[in-house]
Amino acid sequence: MSSVNKWIRGLVACLILFTACDPDDPVDPGGTTADPTQGTVEFDFPMPERNAPPGGVHRIDLSLASNAYNLYRGDFLISANVSDRERSYTFRLEPGDYYFQAGITCSCLGDTCLWDGFPGGRFGTKWASDRLTIIKGERIKKIITFNQ
Repeated sequence: MSSVNKWIRGLVACLILFTACDPDDPVDPGGTTADPTQGTVEFDFPMPERNAPPGGVHRIDLSLASNAYNLYRGDFLISANVSDRERSYTFRLEPGDYYFQAGITCSCLGDTCLWDGFPGGRFGTKWASDRLTIIKGERIKKIITFNQ
């Protein structure tokens, strides 16, 4: 390898090091710093005890809207990327009243989902919804429950 190639590689390595992110940068990309003008809601989204096997019921939705009408028509302010592995979801919001919905579905074969109360049987959806009030600087916890 020629000395020119070594010199170019060294120059590129130095440029990468000098342009790397500063670890003391005050910007908080993870959003862990609380904004004192906002409030926080933490949703506990447990999988309900069902007759269907635990692997057959899945979280499919957790969304918030500014009013009931917007919630009904699907005009959400924010939605979580829900997962069967994640139970807790946290949102920081401006003070005020909000409406939320959470959904689960059943994917079991046969009539298991129908017997467990999922409308239409397999891939039927159960919904829970409620209203919550965010207060500036406070943290509230909301446990999501589904009716049988």
